[in-house]
Amino acid sequence: MTVPNPNPRVALPTFGEDLLRGLPADLLEMPAVLTQPEPWELVKTQLASAGDRVHLVRTMEHSHVREVCTRFEGASAIFGVGGGSALDHAKYAAWLLDLPLVLVPTILSVDAAFTRAIGVREGARVRYVGEVVPDYLLVDYSLLRAAPPLLNRAGVGDILSIFTAIWDWRVAADRFHEAFWPEVAASSDALLERLLAGADDLRDVTREGLRLLAELYVGEVRLCDMVGSSRPEEGSEHYLAYCLESMTGRSYLHGQLVSLCVVLVGVLQGQDVSPVTAFLERVGLDWHPEAVGVSREELLSALCHARSYVRQEAQLLPGVFHFRESLSRSEAEELLAKVLGDRR
Repeated sequence: MTVPNPNPRVALPTFGEDLLRGLPADLLEMPAVLTQPEPWELVKTQLASAGDRVHLVRTMEHSHVREVCTRFEGASAIFGVGGGSALDHAKYAAWLLDLPLVLVPTILSVDAAFTRAIGVREGARVRYVGEVVPDYLLVDYSLLRAAPPLLNRAGVGDILSIFTAIWDWRVAADRFHEAFWPEVAASSDALLERLLAGADDLRDVTREGLRLLAELYVGEVRLCDMVGSSRPEEGSEHYLAYCLESMTGRSYLHGQLVSLCVVLVGVLQGQDVSPVTAFLERVGLDWHPEAVGVSREELLSALCHARSYVRQEAQLLPGVFHFRESLSRSEAEELLAKVLGDRR
């Protein structure tokens, strides 16, 4: 059985430094820029022709995003410069207005620059509305290394999630006869192995580490597009993160939160998570709740409510929270004690 889309269209990054200067001149005539304060300081000289077509992204609430984007009709191109929110906002604008798109991630904490899907917020929930592939995806080492190292190290979360996602997929295939492609799962596992092997470069945020992370993002997006779902990369670890965000109404550093959830869900699945925790320690990404900004009580509540959350969010593919009954308070406490010990 062949995969639904054996030749997906995936954005291929350009790697280097000072990459904005190498873009075609017509894109820079009247650009519109979706960005954030710190990234804008890094690029405002190169994008001075944007004039007043610069929007500092503070929210991804769908209605607000759409209203902002209508201001940029007639721009020569849409530029997204910054982290995930700025990039998704730019993707939305380019999709809505049918304009060329240039994405310039200044941190690699999420894979937003590499995915076609456009994520917005509707209340406390993430919704995906439309798809777009950038005309240019610039992985500029000088811009990335200007960010605090944590913001790039956190990018490992969206690859580390393969550890728990593939388990979910295999069990769903066994229980529900869901379509499963062993060669895709094997390729996804190979991406995870590359991640684990690159801990030192990822920790030190070297050019090699940044390129590795970008290449892994390209790889996982390609595999997801091949099968037509996020199965090769996303599973119950993301569902637990979404549940927690929904319950608390707060945002977190995505990859750091997902890394915590990979450890918790991995133990719930019955997996040996020691390779995961050893990698996170080596890479210098603190996955413990206090570092993520989550209380023990909030984690307990999310674990107990995860099953009702995934049943409500019917678009989520089956995972460990679908396969078992809701965790009782005592079961959730036992899980946290096993993973965290006496940490509070």
